[in-house]
Amino acid sequence: MQSAQSNRYPYLTERQVVLILQLFRNLYRYRTMILALAARDLQGRYAGTLAGIVWTFAHPVAVIFIFYFVFAIGFRSQGPGNTPFILWFVSGFVPWLFFNESLTSITDSVVRNAHFIKKTVFPSEVLAAVHLTASLVPHGVFTVLLAGMLAYYHVTFHLSMLLMLYFVFCTCVLVVGLGWLLSAIQVFYRDISHGLGIGLNLLFWATPIVWSPDNLPEQYQPILRYNPLDYIIQGYRGVLLSHQLPDAGQTVYFWSVALFLLLTGSYVFSRLKPQFADVM
Repeated sequence: MQSAQSNRYPYLTERQVVLILQLFRNLYRYRTMILALAARDLQGRYAGTLAGIVWTFAHPVAVIFIFYFVFAIGFRSQGPGNTPFILWFVSGFVPWLFFNESLTSITDSVVRNAHFIKKTVFPSEVLAAVHLTASLVPHGVFTVLLAGMLAYYHVTFHLSMLLMLYFVFCTCVLVVGLGWLLSAIQVFYRDISHGLGIGLNLLFWATPIVWSPDNLPEQYQPILRYNPLDYIIQGYRGVLLSHQLPDAGQTVYFWSVALFLLLTGSYVFSRLKPQFADVM
């Protein structure tokens, strides 16, 4: 009997598999609570400030204008195919903002909600979904603004643009896997959030958000494919600006990485979760 179980789960015990599956079940079971906590998170972020939720958009908009003046006006840069730089840049910057904000907030989510975890039997795995849901709201607003820019520059609407929803889903899967992994480790090593800030800055410049992949020497361009975020950024731009469908090979690679991170993150979170209350 034991050998049959070990053949069925060569790397995990059956109990560990059950714990992982329980994490995913709880995301559905507590869906109403997730929405309520996400709304509370949005309200509480800027409580007591005069501008309120405006601060959510002030910094990204300022960054967009800075890059516009430096590259479009200063260096007279354009996107590939003579696409206006501002349109090309924003179509890659919007998904980056979503990835950056959601991963940063999820990584700190368990530590920031220690009062829940220490005093009650709280399903801490739902915190990733709470902060992801909260991050979807500003992402939706920026997407509407991006749609307005597409209309202003007379970009023709095409059904392939609806695939942007697919890339939103890709981002969600990637972020939840990484978020579960990092937020669980963050409970024990508080340096994680500081290292994440540096890592995200490096990732921003290592991903073709400001610069075009065409500017890389040809022998280095395949290296970009190892960056799963490149698949999302180029996916947004492809379906919005050139009606280009995602490459099949890159799709297989992305989902291999994303699902690996999702399973790894859920496994690590489920293993460390029972110790959260004792450590915090």
